[in-house]
Amino acid sequence: MKSGIIVYSEIDASKNKWFIQKCQEECSKKQISLVFKEEKETIDYINKSKVDFVIYRARNSELIKEIEAKGIRCFNNYLTNKTANDKLLTYQFLKENSFPCLDTFLNIDEVCSYPLVMKSRSGHGGTEVFLINNKEEANNTDDKYIYQRYIPNNGDIRLYVLNQQVIASINRKSEIDFRNNYSLGGKVELFDASEEMKAIAIKISKLLNADYIGVDFLLTKDGYFVNEIEDPVGARMLYQVTDIDIIKLFIECISETIS
Repeated sequence: MKSGIIVYSEIDASKNKWFIQKCQEECSKKQISLVFKEEKETIDYINKSKVDFVIYRARNSELIKEIEAKGIRCFNNYLTNKTANDKLLTYQFLKENSFPCLDTFLNIDEVCSYPLVMKSRSGHGGTEVFLINNKEEANNTDDKYIYQRYIPNNGDIRLYVLNQQVIASINRKSEIDFRNNYSLGGKVELFDASEEMKAIAIKISKLLNADYIGVDFLLTKDGYFVNEIEDPVGARMLYQVTDIDIIKLFIECISETIS
């Protein structure tokens, strides 16, 4: 029997019990043992137990590097986790590969006009994202934040990419906040993504050799921009508006990969 672990930080684990249990149930159907471990327990457990793979749902890419050095397959890999969880690295990756993206600055003095969106490089779920109208409102001089010009938009489109295929597209739009995140009250609905958007999402997945990610596009009057890459990507929106069992499909991909 193949055996693996699913890893979350202590804080995120409490919010994602259903995801963990669903992964364990689907693994059991494939005769795969899947044990939950908190991030801080991971290496010690791997050193003492046989582990064939890791479903890594935390945000410490250096831990993935350590796991992969032991020859253990991680879903997702080091490059995906490192790139997606630093918004500056995400922007640099998008720019280097000529994907349409918003100009992004590490130094607020480089930006010529307001309002701006100020984002923590390591934030997720819409946390640590602020709309500012002048430099004084930023009240920040370190390199933990990036700055992008604010553009009114018609929603935030997430393409779910599994095994380098687009599984579904969801539009998130908020009537109460400039942020469209589902976790912050954004409404969600299915979206018919263009073939061009799908091709971009697939190319991003291939360049990162990612297993399961979200690729977020910002819709504007001038078209769309790739906004962020999400790893670990959730599943709640998909289960709310579709009958797609993305976790089942994810575990099937893992089973095929490790067999």
